[in-house]
Amino acid sequence: MYHLYLSVGIAWLAANVAKPIVTYLKEKRLSKETIFTAGGMPSGHTALVVSLTTSLYLETGFSTIFLVALVLAVLVMYDAIRVRSVIENLSRTINDLMKNHEGFTPLEEHVGHTPPEVFVSLVLGIIIPILIYKIF
Repeated sequence: MYHLYLSVGIAWLAANVAKPIVTYLKEKRLSKETIFTAGGMPSGHTALVVSLTTSLYLETGFSTIFLVALVLAVLVMYDAIRVRSVIENLSRTINDLMKNHEGFTPLEEHVGHTPPEVFVSLVLGIIIPILIYKIF
């Protein structure tokens, strides 16, 4: 069972440590804040929930708990791509409307993920547990 904890922890950590590295490679700026922000490459939430799902499959096979985790993973990925893109658009619109109002704190505009960002996290969430279960 420790494989499960290790897999989930390492997948989440890998995704969140990769964010500032990817930001630096894309934008040529180092930003440690990206570790703790929503959105960006890769998706920490997706890596976490997919690694949990993969680990549960490796632990229990095609079981009820695996299916529950699979449904959760699909919901998290759907939210990351679709629901949060709506939030981004609303945030941009509100920020544009309120930009001249004194005291208004702009809303975060980059909270969602693109399909490639979620896909990379999906792959991380599958590969990391498989490696951990094989190595340990």
